[in-house]
Amino acid sequence: MSVDLTEIEETEVELEEWLVGQAENGIPEVVLIGLLRDYADDIEYLGYVPRMWGHSDR
Repeated sequence: MSVDLTEIEETEVELEEWLVGQAENGIPEVVLIGLLRDYADDIEYLGYVPRMWGHSDR
């Protein structure tokens, strides 16, 4: 699987915009950090990004 750097950069910008939007809507940064860490831990443990997130996947 080849890596499309443009797609990665676009995804990074979208994530940054989402994070800024959440922070501007009053979500504390510490909550966002915890959320990102939890998802990163799940993805690292599973070795892939589940196509559906469910309680049984966590």
